[in-house]
Amino acid sequence: MLQLIAPPLPIILGVGEDTYSIGQSHPNRNKIGVFDLLVVTRGCLIMGENKKKYPVEEKQALILYPDRHHYSVTPCEAETHFYWIHFVTPKEWIEINEDSTRRGYDFAKTEHRNAFSEHPFWITLPKHGNIQNWSIVDLLCRQLLSIEENMNYSWEWKRQIQFQQLLQELANTNNLAKSSPSMAVAEQAASFLKKNFAKKINYKELGESLCYHPNYIARCMINTLGFSPVEYVNQVRIDHSKILLVSTNWSIEKIAENCGFQQTAYFSRFFKKREGMSPNQFRKQYEG
Repeated sequence: MLQLIAPPLPIILGVGEDTYSIGQSHPNRNKIGVFDLLVVTRGCLIMGENKKKYPVEEKQALILYPDRHHYSVTPCEAETHFYWIHFVTPKEWIEINEDSTRRGYDFAKTEHRNAFSEHPFWITLPKHGNIQNWSIVDLLCRQLLSIEENMNYSWEWKRQIQFQQLLQELANTNNLAKSSPSMAVAEQAASFLKKNFAKKINYKELGESLCYHPNYIARCMINTLGFSPVEYVNQVRIDHSKILLVSTNWSIEKIAENCGFQQTAYFSRFFKKREGMSPNQFRKQYEG
């Protein structure tokens, strides 16, 4: 699997389609500097990347990496049609497999986060495999081609939006949660904590809501997201408190209560430790 850090989001550079006759091969390329997404509609491409072999059959996709050597292992044995999409990501990317721990962006341990800055996240895509939601992916590829061929006002913007929709479909296509159970548990826990951050939450309640032992949930979150349930929910609370400090005239006590902190003094101490200033000091820096 491929993980891309965002924002900014990946950017499409070009899109096209090709039909290879029997005996025709994909070009031999080395470190081209862009991701090459191949979506096969009929036939089969037998691709190699470094020393790994990837047969890409009908209704399958393959993402070739920008820093590697890719080539046809064997020529096409049947007429083969496919879409190709070149894209780049402005930030970091990594390759993971089902057995490896997922590398999360460690925002829970990042101090002094600006209330008005973006929050990094990972986009996880399958490297190679079947496309279950084929009709949607095929339609999006054809629409990308149509935008490319009929350039008009705002066509580039439309193309980028369409590309993000395609990536989202590819991210869902192989049901990544099933291929990595710990990832599914971590994401369920994160969703529960986001919805309930304003309440008093303990490990027992978290375990009962997900029907897993709390220690297992904690391990899943640490291994796949990079932080514990306590670290995660406290960061969600601090982020929400910063929004309330800037957008309301509520007292510190009311904000602490609305963000799930049982004691105002603890909230103030924790906020200062995380942000390097008190809640009041944080609020004053945004006053006109």
